[in-house]
Amino acid sequence: MIRKNIQLIIGIIAIIGFGVQDIHAKTRTKADTVIYVTFWFDTEDYILPETDDAVMRIANMFAERGVQATFKIVGEKARTLEERGRDDVILALSKHDISYHSTYHSIHPTPAEYSRDLSWHDGVSEFKRREGVGLQWLKEVFGVNPSCYGQPGNSWTPQSYAALREWGVPLYLDATNQVNLDNRPFWYGGLLNVLELGDAIVRNNEWNEESLKKTCAQFDKVHQRLIQEGGGIISIYYHPCELIHEEFWDGVNFAKGANPLRKDWKLTPMKSQEECEQAFDIFEQYLDYVVKHSAVQLVTAREIPALYTDKLYTRDLDKNDLMKIAAQLSKDINYIPLDKSRMASAGEGLYALTSVLAKSDDSGQYPENIKVKFVYGPANMAQQHASEHSVRWSALISAAKDALQIMDETHQMPATVWVAGKPWHPENFAATIAKGLVSELKNPGAIQTIDLQNPAFSALNYVADDSPELWGSWPIHPEGFHAPRLMELAKLQGWTIKPAIRR
Repeated sequence: MIRKNIQLIIGIIAIIGFGVQDIHAKTRTKADTVIYVTFWFDTEDYILPETDDAVMRIANMFAERGVQATFKIVGEKARTLEERGRDDVILALSKHDISYHSTYHSIHPTPAEYSRDLSWHDGVSEFKRREGVGLQWLKEVFGVNPSCYGQPGNSWTPQSYAALREWGVPLYLDATNQVNLDNRPFWYGGLLNVLELGDAIVRNNEWNEESLKKTCAQFDKVHQRLIQEGGGIISIYYHPCELIHEEFWDGVNFAKGANPLRKDWKLTPMKSQEECEQAFDIFEQYLDYVVKHSAVQLVTAREIPALYTDKLYTRDLDKNDLMKIAAQLSKDINYIPLDKSRMASAGEGLYALTSVLAKSDDSGQYPENIKVKFVYGPANMAQQHASEHSVRWSALISAAKDALQIMDETHQMPATVWVAGKPWHPENFAATIAKGLVSELKNPGAIQTIDLQNPAFSALNYVADDSPELWGSWPIHPEGFHAPRLMELAKLQGWTIKPAIRR
């Protein structure tokens, strides 16, 4: 009964809270160009009890100013708050946006560790099995589906995207460098991603006046740059625990692969009371600086997807769209700008062209309007591939029908497209049918045979190469940890990447 009453209050507060944020923004923002700012807090330390009060203090700071923040909460943290009877903290957080930050965060194996050598499908299943537990705890305590997800540390995994889409989580919000598209929001794996934003991630790392001045100056500089660019988003993140501790809770217990029993967990040393108050004071000054800044609108993770709605699916692709896709994919496997408001990933482009070819009629006429669908990149890298040779156009039509059936049934691109009995890589198939359709859409029947094409594959460049340095920034990973198979799968999902267009 107590939990039900809390969740009822949570629902009422959430509705009122979002309204307050909107009204606040509208009454103080009249500039032509608005810069969006999102504050998010990795709420993770479930060992040190004092962090509960730190979380509540930050939540109350925002509520007192009539604005909301996003709290990315570890499942075990949510469970621990309830176990400790901290209904006051739960209610304070419920005035804000609740999102998800894994089940246990730093207890080994972390997501990248347990996914490291798994296939695409096994990795998706394992992520759902392990992280679904914490998700359920979060939903039971707060009564809402999380607005976004962000991995613990930099323990990122591409398989998480399929699980998150299934769970109805539309946004991946963090600061990590496994995937990056020009330090801007982008689509990848079927989710909107706000990850590495370069200098537009603005946070102070020291709790003193000099650091605050530098941070505010950086905020001004980035704000002005984004104004000149016509708008954008600034990401500001903290961990509530960092305002009160001397060392991160997980570094004390789980660094370099250590995995002590729960009874052996250590409390992290805390700052002095004076140092804690100074940290909260500096943070509060920074919050006031941002809130009172001109042409700024605070948004939560729950509000961000509406700012970057994918308009590709608002109408069918027409002949002009298909020609643009064919022209791009015939030369380079990369995303395709269709107009100012619509962008297609290489995978969406391949699906569209495959549909055109598969749905051509016996007289050689092609449909001029196509419904596009999202499909994941291949689940694995094919080892076989055909050498350069000429192939009948009719064989490509037959292969397109087979490939389209696979994509419609599995929601994933095939690793191999069989053309006239020969195994082709998807990129060769995409470029070859694209090159042919450039002519065929203008003059049906113009192509009888066509050579296999070997295009550039620029979409791969947005995904990092594996190395110990890629993972070593998080001290929780075992020394020398790296994940070549994981990043190979990540590159295969490069088919799904494209810039996110702001409304």
